[in-house]
Amino acid sequence: MVKNVSKRIIKSISINENYSKDELEQMEYALVTILFESIKITSAILIFYLFGYLKEVILIQVIMGTVKPFIGGYHEETQTKCFLTTMLSITGILILSLQCNLSFISNCILIFLSIFCIWNQAPVINLKMPITRPEIICKNRKTGLRNVTVFGILSIVAYNYTSYYLIITWTILFLAIEMFNKRENKK
Repeated sequence: MVKNVSKRIIKSISINENYSKDELEQMEYALVTILFESIKITSAILIFYLFGYLKEVILIQVIMGTVKPFIGGYHEETQTKCFLTTMLSITGILILSLQCNLSFISNCILIFLSIFCIWNQAPVINLKMPITRPEIICKNRKTGLRNVTVFGILSIVAYNYTSYYLIITWTILFLAIEMFNKRENKK
């Protein structure tokens, strides 16, 4: 349904314009991605709001949304699997942040370890959407590292003031873990 709506929107936009077939495919892909991500984010926020975790899920989504597009990482083959994986990740982050108190040193170690893993791996290129231009790869790497470092510093500074530092730390750790993709079946 989302793909059909996207095709109709792109078709209506392109009626009076001279877009190439490649440009139309790129616009359609971008629109489908934006629509699916919007549905996924809105659904996750709504579901966790019903359980009383609105602020927490928004914080998790902000961190993921400002870091993951630049560092890459784990991808599922279908939107349903992607949604379920996202829900499991958010649930894991929430459970860990509610159940596991970290000492200041432990918090710093997890953040530095996560940033090191991201620095070492980023960006992970998705084989289905490869980035080939070196300047884009370099820019994404720098942006992802900058964003995750800002959140890491924020977690360290917030340690004595709010328990939200745990959500930041566990989200950063999950992002780092998700960079080590499942093996691709290469035929």
